[in-house]
Amino acid sequence: MKANLHLHSRFSDGTDWPADIVRRAAAAGLEHVALTDHDTLAGTAEFAAEAIRSGIKTTVGVEIDCREASIDYKSELLAYFPEGGFARTEAFLAEICRDRLDIARKAVAAASRLFPSAALGFEALLGRKRADRAMLPPERFSFNKVDVFLYLKAAGAIRPDMEYRLFKKTYFDSRLLIEKSHDKPSCAEVAKVVRSDGGFLVIPHIGHEFADSAETIEKERKRFSAFLDYFRSIGIAGLELYWYRNGETKAINRLIRKEAKSRGLFCTFGSDCHGPSSGKETLPEFSGAFAGFPRKNKTAVAAGE
Repeated sequence: MKANLHLHSRFSDGTDWPADIVRRAAAAGLEHVALTDHDTLAGTAEFAAEAIRSGIKTTVGVEIDCREASIDYKSELLAYFPEGGFARTEAFLAEICRDRLDIARKAVAAASRLFPSAALGFEALLGRKRADRAMLPPERFSFNKVDVFLYLKAAGAIRPDMEYRLFKKTYFDSRLLIEKSHDKPSCAEVAKVVRSDGGFLVIPHIGHEFADSAETIEKERKRFSAFLDYFRSIGIAGLELYWYRNGETKAINRLIRKEAKSRGLFCTFGSDCHGPSSGKETLPEFSGAFAGFPRKNKTAVAAGE
């Protein structure tokens, strides 16, 4: 089936609501899609309902921020739940979203002291996230530093031409806005929770770890192998074939597909679309013929193991 299994909505850092994404996916001829918001499953029910109306297959998914010091990994893992059960993962993510919300509130409060003339407040930031859904509680969203950045820019507190990297270095990394960032869970911790729900774990955008370069992957073959060895040891079941904007897509994905086959892993397809006006409107750019998830996740573990 023509699939794109890496999409983001307004519930995290996308620009569209879940139902809007499905309608655009249908118009683009996609047959299987997954909403994979950062650290939240809040939009998956709406996404699935619209997929049924549009005649598109969908799988519940989420992209979970995580880390592993031994391989210098500070990124995410994709989790998919084709069987439908994800109670433990949902509870795990709720705690993370509470932390994210607390950090966003504190960052805006600190910004209001730094920029008193801008009349800043968290309710205004929340209003930007809610858009036309004013009754949604803040706990439904997965807030991030980009939300604060865009809000401060829109409010005129920072220069309109300031780029996010400079903003992050100046205000977040320096601790001007927050004393302590959210502590990402370890990859092993994420894997244990997801697998206890029978979910499948997939490594996203692997090329990012190697400068988005097939040549770098080849040159650093030993590190690439150790990277995959680690993730295989914690129960990773698949690798993502991804759309790289620098023209390296085919070359990188050829290496990823070959490695997946040799290790008995399946491959998914994802463009990491964040929607119109996001700078990452990649829905029409990439998809692939996905055969589906294995019928039973042989890497799943019993709860509490």
